[in-house]
Formats: sequence, structure tokens, C-alpha cells
Amino acid sequence: MQVLVVGYGSIGKRHVKNLLNLDNIEKITVCSKIKPIQKEVNDNGKVDFVESFDYLINYQSLHLPVDFAIIANETYKHVDTAILLAERGIHLFIEKPISHNLERVEILKEVADLKKLKIFVAYNLRFLGAIQKIKYELDRGAIGQPYFAQIEVGQYLPNWRPNTDYRKSYSADSMRGGGVSLDLSHEVDYMCYLFGMPKSWKTFKTKVSTLEINSDDLFEGIYQFDNGFICNIHMDYLQEIKKRTLRVVGSEGTISLDMVGKHMEIADGNKRQCLNDESLFDTERTYIDELCHFIDAIKNDNSPLISLDNGITTLKLLEDKCV
Repeated sequence: MQVLVVGYGSIGKRHVKNLLNLDNIEKITVCSKIKPIQKEVNDNGKVDFVESFDYLINYQSLHLPVDFAIIANETYKHVDTAILLAERGIHLFIEKPISHNLERVEILKEVADLKKLKIFVAYNLRFLGAIQKIKYELDRGAIGQPYFAQIEVGQYLPNWRPNTDYRKSYSADSMRGGGVSLDLSHEVDYMCYLFGMPKSWKTFKTKVSTLEINSDDLFEGIYQFDNGFICNIHMDYLQEIKKRTLRVVGSEGTISLDMVGKHMEIADGNKRQCLNDESLFDTERTYIDELCHFIDAIKNDNSPLISLDNGITTLKLLEDKCV
């Protein structure tokens, strides 16, 4: 297979590295204004760099067969890039979130439907063993009827990317798709994966800190489901000690997950099961698994686990929008 990767920041580099480890990838074309001074990985001649996206889509793509494209540029560019590639009949693997707002997402959906394209939105935490384990336990009724859930994620923005100025990152700029609600929207996606679609919700976004950013650094979402179950999601750029947790309380037990501490506990009546298996918390593996999943979806004409509709829904759940 031949793959186009648009964007070569940290996530673009990660995808290129993982693609090179897959046997069925023959060629990777990277479109980025930032070309590495020297090769960061041994690509065996499989990787080519193109600086101009306009040149690529207007000329080179006509002569460059591409089986799918990975869109890993800045968030605010995702949809426009996706539309241009979709119009050329290219399947799309879009980094989360699909955009910084809902403008033009319906155009992308119309083009994708017309061209019968596969579109996958890369919320990799769905592929984390711990999240899949919780999904299994909930589906089998391990803790009875869920009553409420609390999801919390926080990390101090200046510590996110070592050796970079956080004030110059896209996270600091709302116009470029920054803000904690978009950066950490994984939590909203896996909420839907675990519990389904809420019937009503209320969200709050604000900037409360002295961080030199013009994007939100604090998000609170309250989501109510048909059976009265409520899930609260908290996200922030503020906690110097990184935190990523989930707690679900049900009629017959509780499930607690600490992704940073790599610990999960399932309390069912008088039984308490503690799970610390490293494979449950192998985040690096999720990036490979999502790529393999999308490639299989293309080859076998299956629907991807996380569709464009799922990505649009997540954006709406970050706002006070009806779905």
C-alpha cells in the first residue's frame, strides 16, 4: 500500500515510524514544510517529502497512487485538507479532533458518501486494553446498572512538549484548534464508546489560569443518559501532576481506572480485582492497532470503528449542540 501523510509534527512522525514497521506499506509520501535535517528512522528509501500541498493535489497526486491518507496537520486545517483529498477518492485517517468547529464538516460527509470512502477518526484510546476491558465488564453487567461516572484528565500545558514554548503551540491558540476541550476530547469519545449516546448535556469552557494562551484551559461537561445515568467529564491544562482517571459506580459494584498510574480495580460485592498488567496500559500499541484496524477496514470493505459521524458527534458533545 502507498500512504500520504499530511503534517510532520509529533503525531505525524509517530505515524510514519509505525507505518514503516508494517510489512504491507510500500511507499510513504510526507507533505510538510518541515523536512528533517537528517533521517530520524531507517526508511529503506520508502519515504519521500513534498513541501507544497497545493502542488501535491494539483499535479503529483494524479501520478501518485495513494491507498489512503493520514491527516495530521494542525486541527484547523483538517477539514479543508480532508475535503480536497476526498474529492480525489482517497480514504482518510484523520487525527482527532476532526476540526476546531463544525463548519464544513457536512461538506466532507457529503463528498465521502458520494465517493464511498472510508474515514477513520483517530481516537486511539478506544484501542487501549484497559478501556476495552471496561467495555467488556460493563456489557456483561459486572457492576449492575451504572449510576454515575466521573472522568478526569489534566496536565500542565507548559510541561506537555519538552523543549518547546507552549505559548507558540497550537494548543495555546483557539483559532488554530487549541484548547483543552479539543486537545483532550478522547474522553468524550470513549464516554460514548462505553456508555452510548447521552440524551442531554451541559458544557462549560473557560480560561482561569495565568497561562499565556487565548484558548480554554478548563472544561466541564455533564452528560445525562436515557436511564438517568450521569457522566461528568473534567479536563484541564492546569495540573502539574498528570492525571487521567475514570470511575464508574453501579448498583452492584465499582470500576476505577488510573491510566497514568497503570492501575485498574473492579469491585464487585465482596470481591475486589486489581489489574496492573502492562498490556492493559500499552498506549504505544494503540497507535499501531488503529492503523492496522483502518487498513483492514479498507481491504475488507468494513466500516471503521470510529467513523466521521462519531467524530462529528464528539465535536457536538463539546458544545451545547443537539445531535
